[in-house]
Amino acid sequence: MKIRDLAIRKKFILAFSILLIVMLSGACILALLWSQINNYQKVKSDMAEIMMKFDKAQKIEQDFLIFGWKDPDFLNNGKSKFTLDFFTQLDLVEQEIQSKISSDFINDRSLSQDFHSILTSAKSYRSSFDELRKLLLKRGFRDHGLEGEMRTFVHEVQECISAEEKVFAFSLRRHEKDFALRKDMGYVDKLHNTTDEFISFIENAKTEEFPHMINSYKRSTINAIRAYRNHFDKIVQTEIEIGLNERSGQFLELNRYKNQTEPQISLLYSKINSKYQEINQKAFYVVISTFIILLVTIALLVFYLRKTVSKPIIKLDNITKKVLSGDSNVSKELNHQSVDEIGSLYRNFHQMLENLEENLHLIKEKNQSLEKKNTEDLKQNWIINGLSHISDLMKSSQSDLKDFSYKIISEVVKYINANQGAFFILNDSNDHKEAFMELIGSYAFDRRKYIKKEINKGQGLVGQSWLEGDILYLTEVPTGYVNITSGLGEAPPRSIIIVPLKTENQILGVLEIASFKALEKHEKTFLKELSLRLGAVIESIKMQEKTNYLLKNSQEMTQQLRSQEEEMRQNMEELQATQEEMSRNEKTLHHKINFKNLQIDMMDGLLGKVYEGVLFFDHNFRIISSNNYVLKTLSYSEADLSGNHPDLILKSSIEKEIESLYNDPSFILTGVSERKESKIMDKYGSSYDCRYVLTKVEYNQKIYYSLLFNKTEAEFGKKVLKHLFQTKKVNI
Repeated sequence: MKIRDLAIRKKFILAFSILLIVMLSGACILALLWSQINNYQKVKSDMAEIMMKFDKAQKIEQDFLIFGWKDPDFLNNGKSKFTLDFFTQLDLVEQEIQSKISSDFINDRSLSQDFHSILTSAKSYRSSFDELRKLLLKRGFRDHGLEGEMRTFVHEVQECISAEEKVFAFSLRRHEKDFALRKDMGYVDKLHNTTDEFISFIENAKTEEFPHMINSYKRSTINAIRAYRNHFDKIVQTEIEIGLNERSGQFLELNRYKNQTEPQISLLYSKINSKYQEINQKAFYVVISTFIILLVTIALLVFYLRKTVSKPIIKLDNITKKVLSGDSNVSKELNHQSVDEIGSLYRNFHQMLENLEENLHLIKEKNQSLEKKNTEDLKQNWIINGLSHISDLMKSSQSDLKDFSYKIISEVVKYINANQGAFFILNDSNDHKEAFMELIGSYAFDRRKYIKKEINKGQGLVGQSWLEGDILYLTEVPTGYVNITSGLGEAPPRSIIIVPLKTENQILGVLEIASFKALEKHEKTFLKELSLRLGAVIESIKMQEKTNYLLKNSQEMTQQLRSQEEEMRQNMEELQATQEEMSRNEKTLHHKINFKNLQIDMMDGLLGKVYEGVLFFDHNFRIISSNNYVLKTLSYSEADLSGNHPDLILKSSIEKEIESLYNDPSFILTGVSERKESKIMDKYGSSYDCRYVLTKVEYNQKIYYSLLFNKTEAEFGKKVLKHLFQTKKVNI
């Protein structure tokens, strides 16, 4: 049988079979390529994610090296938010790379070696950072680590006596601080030379010139100097291991692995992207080829079918035109006698006419559904385009917060066809007791309504939105709240929306927008999604401003330190000028001090022979000194007694006793009371009977008292005591 003798149905089956074979062949090839495209696309996306996480880890590393290692949490236990975040990001990078290494697709494309190389570099980067973290923890800052221990050695060195020793100690501290600031090894040599000179000075010092330079003092001072130098050398060695600059020590190691890992990731990303583009190109050629073959095949089939099928259906075409013109009797012209495909078509066409009206109704409903979906798609595209546009504007306007706020609020008001808007930023500086929202950017507002630019939490609509952390949308605006002003006059808005700008931690700002029209749902959605992005950008800008402020303060402090260094150099010259004068006066002063000490020792010895315990206190009845009996026999320390009341030891009211003595003529004349009896108590609560007297001494127009006591079994004469205090005023 020839093809032209086949039934119409078989002719169409044959034609469509040919088309189907062509389409399936192209589709199979395209499906295979598409599968590869999807795999490469997924790997490409994962590589981009790895790059982002690695970049974030690098930023955390930089923040840690700038100021994070000085954080008390890190200095206490070697861990902080920076280190935890850094290792978390690298864990994610390594997990992502490990998952790719175990992927069959990666192994089939011979990419596993590249991922292994990146994984090795990332682990080396982690190890290098961890080693640097340990070194920084060992070095410490302020009261922590080696620097904290340094203070103990500094204190021991600075406990020197003579001016020459203090000059040496000051020079050591200056070289230590110069090295800490500049990381210059020249200051290490200077410190070593200074310590050698200091030790030589101590060893060669003579007691004739420096009486305190006895052998025990020299040994302890030299040991303290050497301990100070040894500990300083430990700090220097730690600094060298860390790296005196970014091109040495652990800094160099860290940067080497970082600079090794990042290009590897970028190179692998480029390699995958190139392969992805190549397969995309192949898929494009397959689509074009399949499309051309289909066009040629369709053209041939159309030519053949037109010749063999079109003529029999011309009549049916004419009938169709009549149906379209509204002829209701056209069904009578349909021939239902034919049994071939044309006859079947006539019968089916008749049935179609009956169902046409119902189908038209269904088509209308379908069109309405499509129009609704198209409208929703347009709104979604409007949101996406708006967010993209505002995001581009945010990237180019992050240098100044006020300029940023004005550009954003003006662009948002224009984009949603509103009339005016205000941009509030959270002000939580230490200059204020409580944080408040400050108006720093507005668009088309009447300034007379916004003289007050500070809004507290819960105050007004803006403060309420801040307090609740949610969007407020009003279509019934309170009277007098705000008016929209134009050249034609003023009118209240129809709607107001107040949007808090959030981050994960807090609310950093508020947008307030007024409009003559009610906002649609997609416009509210746009503002809600925009608020999340604005919150992150505001947090970034404020952090940048804070960093700039700290940098400026650091520069000012550096300049101030330089000025202080010059001033101290001048002071050193003045010290050297006065050194000779001090040396001349030292011998005379030494003899006077020895003579005075001899007098004090004689008085203490005589007083100790008369009374066992002695307490001195001021007119406010606060103990200021005592003798060795109170400290050793009664077991009190100077810290226990200093500033406390004498009743701590004597179980009688001293204040009442002294008040009563001012009515005693004998006490007024001699300053010595009659002997009285009471109890004394040691530090551990044991009490003893005692006899005591109270004396009064006037010095520099101030009144002081003393409590002199013996246990009952120790009988001493009161006459000896009165002999010691013949006058009312005694010089002490």
